[in-house]
Amino acid sequence: MSEPTPRRLTLADAYRDAQHVIDQLTTRAPSEPNASVEISRNAKGEVQFTTKVYAASSASADDVEAVTGKAYDQAVQAFDALAVKYPFGAE
Repeated sequence: MSEPTPRRLTLADAYRDAQHVIDQLTTRAPSEPNASVEISRNAKGEVQFTTKVYAASSASADDVEAVTGKAYDQAVQAFDALAVKYPFGAE
């Protein structure tokens, strides 16, 4: 028994799907700003920071700064704790 051939996507189907995505993007409620900070060491042992901040254009600079500062503080605390437990170069 052969499987039925899947229905081909029509231009109307593609347009409907694209319109659905556009509707979702344009009606999304603005979210609170959030941030993430990653601290790592490269092969030489140098500390590297990666910071990502997401905020709606309507977010205030103070809110964005507060969220970023909190993420940074938490990342530094975690990095410092791990550096004590697993010092660089110790084998």
